Amino acid sequence: MTKPNPLNEREQADLVAFLDGELAGEAARALETKLSLDPAARAEAESLKRTWGLLDYLPKPEPSPSFTHRTLEKMAPIRTTAAMPLWRSLRRPWWIGAGWAAAILTAATAGYLGVGGDATDRHLTRDLRVIENKRFYDHVDDLDFLKSLDQPDLFEEDATGS
Repeated sequence: MTKPNPLNEREQADLVAFLDGELAGEAARALETKLSLDPAARAEAESLKRTWGLLDYLPKPEPSPSFTHRTLEKMAPIRTTAAMPLWRSLRRPWWIGAGWAAAILTAATAGYLGVGGDATDRHLTRDLRVIENKRFYDHVDDLDFLKSLDQPDLFEEDATGS
C-alpha cells in the first residue's frame, strides 16, 4: 500500500517546475518556505530528485534510419499546398496598391468638392469698404441719419452763403 501524497496536484506541479528551474518569483519563494517547514514535502522533493537522476540510466532511444525520410515525405504535401503561386503573390500587392490609390483619390476628390467656395469670403470681399471704414461708422447712432448725409442737396444752402 502506498502512502498518500502530502502535496495536492497544484503543489506537486509547482514542485516539479521548481526542481526543473522553471518556477520563479513569489511562487518559488513560497515553495522554498514550505519545503523548509514541512518534512513530508521535503521528502517528496528528494524522492522526485532521485527519480529524475534514475532517468539518466535508461537507454537512450535511437530513431530508425528511415525516420527522417518518412517525416519529410509527410511534410512535402503540407509545404506544396501552403505555397502560393508566383503569379498570385505578384498580383496581390498590385491590387492592394490600386485599391489604396483609388481610396485616396476618392477621399481627396470628396474633400475638395465638399469644401467648395466659402460664402463667408465672398461676403467679406463684397463689404470690404465697409469693413475698412468701420471705425468711422462706430460713431453714428442712426443709419437713417447716415443715409441723409449722403443726399447731395443737404449742404447746398450753406455752400452758397445765403
